[in-house]
Amino acid sequence: MLTRFVIVAMVAAMLVHCAFNDTASATDYFVAPNGSDTASGASPQPFRTIQRGIDAAANPGDTLTVLPGVYREELTVRSHGTPQRPIVIKAAEKQKAVIDGADRITGWRQIDAGRNIWSNELGGKAPYNNGGGRWDMPPRSEQVFVDGKPCAHVKEDTAHEAMPEHSFTATLSDPAAYALKLPAGMDPNVATTEITVRSALMNVDQASDIVVEGFVFRRARNTYQNGMVALRGEAIEFRNCVLEYSSAGSGMSIQSKRAHIHDNVFQSNGQFGFALSGQDNILENNLVTGNDRAGYTEWGTGGTKIVGNGCILRHNRFIGNLGGVAIWLDCGPCNNVIEGNYVSGNYGEGIRAEISFHNYIGYNIVENTKECVSTMFGKTQSHNIGISVQNSAETIVCNNFLKDNTGVAIQLRAYNRPASDLPQWQLHYADEKHKQWLQRSWDSKVIYANDNLFYNNVIVQAAPEAKDPCIWVRGGFNGDSPQCFGNQIDYNFYWNLATHAPKAQIKDVMEVPDEKSQWRTRYGLDKHALGGFTPDDYLRPAFDEKYPYAPTAAFAGLGKGVVVNGFPGHRETDFLGNPVVAGRPPDMGHIQRAGK
Repeated sequence: MLTRFVIVAMVAAMLVHCAFNDTASATDYFVAPNGSDTASGASPQPFRTIQRGIDAAANPGDTLTVLPGVYREELTVRSHGTPQRPIVIKAAEKQKAVIDGADRITGWRQIDAGRNIWSNELGGKAPYNNGGGRWDMPPRSEQVFVDGKPCAHVKEDTAHEAMPEHSFTATLSDPAAYALKLPAGMDPNVATTEITVRSALMNVDQASDIVVEGFVFRRARNTYQNGMVALRGEAIEFRNCVLEYSSAGSGMSIQSKRAHIHDNVFQSNGQFGFALSGQDNILENNLVTGNDRAGYTEWGTGGTKIVGNGCILRHNRFIGNLGGVAIWLDCGPCNNVIEGNYVSGNYGEGIRAEISFHNYIGYNIVENTKECVSTMFGKTQSHNIGISVQNSAETIVCNNFLKDNTGVAIQLRAYNRPASDLPQWQLHYADEKHKQWLQRSWDSKVIYANDNLFYNNVIVQAAPEAKDPCIWVRGGFNGDSPQCFGNQIDYNFYWNLATHAPKAQIKDVMEVPDEKSQWRTRYGLDKHALGGFTPDDYLRPAFDEKYPYAPTAAFAGLGKGVVVNGFPGHRETDFLGNPVVAGRPPDMGHIQRAGK
């Protein structure tokens, strides 16, 4: 009989042997444009296609290195690494390996010499979804590029004389018939003329512990709510990539759990920069700019739309996004943190929390939001708001700096929104408190706007055209019961150059007799509000890339803010164990610590 000591020693030896074998099994593979998929994949004998390398690098600890070049592929990743030994798929040089969804197309025939219009027929039926006629855009999702320049997609019935230079039409037939107008003297067969023919350039499908690093993903044909890159799975790290020219969808669709997405550029995509669902994902230090190129007239476009739960967006830059909303919480998301982001020059709204629960919006800079005319449910209207909370509960909006938004700076609103708009699938992610809110909304058939907190925000409307209210409060009712109650708006600072005073507007708000009024006393709104300093106190040069506005001596010394970090819902750490905002700067032009 073996002694206990011998058994323990044998088990320990087996563990060491397994660990050694596991380490030994890790392999480095390589891909190069001049490689061969029948080669070994070692450095001297690289593969030709990235997919061949992905299929080979399927064990924990494996690394796939892709040498510079253009790769015209649609990739699928289904492998599983481990937390200690992820599978790494990386570019040899940052953003020098390009995964491209377009092919060069020749065979163009000139059909109108006077206007230099050319025709061609191409391919199979393109993916397209116009929401039953809802989307006002041309009815195909391909893109055309001539010598790298994107051509404008105009409707197929556009007359030749009405086509601008560098534009094209495409029919819904199969194959599609294209008409391409170019500047005089330009021949698309001589120039490099490319059309997007691929849809999902990378699909990380139920994989886990995968790292993707350093690629450019560009030019895909897809449709509304589709992503050029799709992340499904767990513990995926995606970093240092560029995602651009997803035609009618998003640069990335994030449906993962515990993904870490950082230091990427999402630019010039058709709908959103990225669409975020799943749970417990972290997005930080990304640049999201110039999205909604497809020109949707609905609100469902812009920087990002978040329907997931427990996610954190921090230290990102949302700049110059077209369409509707730069950061949009919608369709029942809960427990998300939107903190420390720079939101500048976007059209429509900077940050919106709509039919959402228990989210935290703090320490963001929202500036220079511009007017956007959009259509929602058949109604066309203008919207221009810095931060908006609509039909949401327990939202915390604190310590934000809103500057020179030409419309309303902060809005709290309830309107008649049926609870059927809250999707049932949110129950899969919800905690108990969230489930209670969902169930109460479904039972009452109305979505409430209750118990939201607006504290320590700074609003400076120094632009001459900023004549709208600093804060806009609107109520709504369901029969005799208010949809809004228990909201608190206090300790904020307002400056409006047009009035030289705080400027707030309250409309359609009614008191109720049970001491739980819609706004926690209508006439006591912001009784501790501050105002009256000169605009020069706030127009200081940038001092930091992430936080461009420094606090001033006059402001920091005279404010009367309150400490809000103790409010529920403010997550101090993420799943990586890091502070939600590492080294949070004091005040950042806010009034939290003023008066000390």
